[in-house]
Amino acid sequence: MENQVNDPSTENKTDEGALEKQTETPAKEEKTDSNAESTALLEQIGKASLEELVALFEQYFQSEKWFEFRDLLQKIMDQFDGKFNELLQVKKKEFLDEGGNSIDFYFKPPAKENYEKWVREYRQKKRKHYQEIAQNQKANQERKEQIIEEIKELIGKDDNINQLYNNFKNLQDSWYKSGPAPRAVNNSLWQTYKHHVERFYDFVHLNRELRAKDYEHNYKEKLKIIEKAEELAELSDVVKAGRDLDVLHRLWKEDLGPVAREHREELWQRFQAATQQIHKKKQEYQKNFESIQKENLLIKEALLKEMKSLSEKPQETHNQWQKAIGKLQELREQFKQVGPVPKSDSKRTWSEFRDVSKDFNQAKNNFYRELKNVQRQHIQKANNLLDEVKNILDSENWRGQSGRMKSIQKEWKELGPIPRKLIQKLRKQFFDNCNLYFERLKTGYQKLNEEDAPRYEARKEYLKKLEAGKAPTSTDKLLAYLNTHWEEWAAMEPLKQQVLVSLNSELQKIFNKKISNLKGTAEEKDQLLFDFKVRCFKGDENSLGEELMVIKSRYEGVLTEVNQLENNLQFFNDTSDSNPLVNEVKSQLEQLNQKAQGYLDQLTQLRQELRSIRNKTEEEAQETTEEETAPEGDD
Repeated sequence: MENQVNDPSTENKTDEGALEKQTETPAKEEKTDSNAESTALLEQIGKASLEELVALFEQYFQSEKWFEFRDLLQKIMDQFDGKFNELLQVKKKEFLDEGGNSIDFYFKPPAKENYEKWVREYRQKKRKHYQEIAQNQKANQERKEQIIEEIKELIGKDDNINQLYNNFKNLQDSWYKSGPAPRAVNNSLWQTYKHHVERFYDFVHLNRELRAKDYEHNYKEKLKIIEKAEELAELSDVVKAGRDLDVLHRLWKEDLGPVAREHREELWQRFQAATQQIHKKKQEYQKNFESIQKENLLIKEALLKEMKSLSEKPQETHNQWQKAIGKLQELREQFKQVGPVPKSDSKRTWSEFRDVSKDFNQAKNNFYRELKNVQRQHIQKANNLLDEVKNILDSENWRGQSGRMKSIQKEWKELGPIPRKLIQKLRKQFFDNCNLYFERLKTGYQKLNEEDAPRYEARKEYLKKLEAGKAPTSTDKLLAYLNTHWEEWAAMEPLKQQVLVSLNSELQKIFNKKISNLKGTAEEKDQLLFDFKVRCFKGDENSLGEELMVIKSRYEGVLTEVNQLENNLQFFNDTSDSNPLVNEVKSQLEQLNQKAQGYLDQLTQLRQELRSIRNKTEEEAQETTEEETAPEGDD
């Protein structure tokens, strides 16, 4: 009878042992995924500042899976140390250039202190973790020794064979579930365990049913191993293929028992064929390793030459520097991705890589330091121009400053570069104030006195509430709504005409929005728009005159169409009502005449309003003349 021996360090059950062990490969794949994810962070780490590196270190150190991130944490530490040393040299040089003594130099920013605190905690935590592993391994050793002793006690017992077998399987389960023992004793424990397992199988003489079940299970698991080996044989990464093949051989040799005799040679030959193919590729790789290193050296030297050329080329603008920074970063990543070079050249190439990166960064820092100084001057000039515009708006003689305002706008256009976020804010403030100035000139704005200011604010508040309010959409209700608000507006305390004209214009725009939502005919909307436009333009001769010209143009256009249709009627031989074409033309004429009459009525209304304003102006002028020519009375 054949003895079956399974690896106790990785299985949980005899029937499932090899399958459980197979989960090691997915676990390694998950770890590979984790490493790939960490590798994706290298670009972020390379660009990060000292503070950002500390934040990244803290984030991954405090993760539940911190131990799996230990390679990534080490890369962050290396990156921090490298960047800090570069910064330290810069600060020291600045200190010495300013006349400082080297022995008095001290530089330790908050980021460095936080970094040292987290590194101390990380090393303590890692030390404690390894101590716990050692303690666990010691406990595992004691448990494995106990299991071996209990298996030894089963051998020779005169108990029910099924009960003995169940006890044996339970002990095997315990062995599988126990973790690894210290490396120094792990192999001897395994050999001892295997010896007594074989003795137990010899003693028990498993019945054919149990043996067949084990054979079937082992056959399926070994097929899985062979298929994985054949996949590795096709893998381009020879190093990874060799490493994973070692795992498969351990699974085959130590973790799985025998299969039926008729399948043993077939499976082994197939497994060996895949193994030999991988070994052959590995030998070829090692054979060509020296030439591969030399090719890698040529690639790295070409990249270094390109990096040096980029570093020595003068960059004069922000855009040029941004392109150069992106290109250098691309070359750096390509350099890091290149494989190993001959050992004699490795240190030199990495030293040149760091030096060219350092030279580039120093030139970049010098440019942006100087750029900041120039930008500060431009920012100061922009603030000075903005302050001058604000002072003009607040001055009593603001009307006479239009020439200066135009000069200020010209000077603003000639400003040099300013950071984008700041210039957007400054530009908005500047042009808002400039627009306010020229809007004042256009509307005849006058500075409000103490009496007019609250009246002006009250009307502004009224406009705000009116615009936010919801108006009815039927014609009758909307007309009543608009009339009510117009009466309330007209009843408010009076303001100077020039100020009121501007506010009336805002009111008219709000009325237009309310009327546009009316659920009525186009004629009803047009009439309402005109009526309330005239009300809002009351006293505003310029706006009324412009509206009159618009209506007059529309009126003349309608008259032209009427004349054209009347001329067309003269060409009809049959002008009786029985002719449908004649009826259609007459219908169009009737509509156009009604439309012309509407425009004529509007023109009459506008002319009356303009006449009223002009009469009032003449009366005021006459009163002023009479007052000036009247003889002075005696005191």
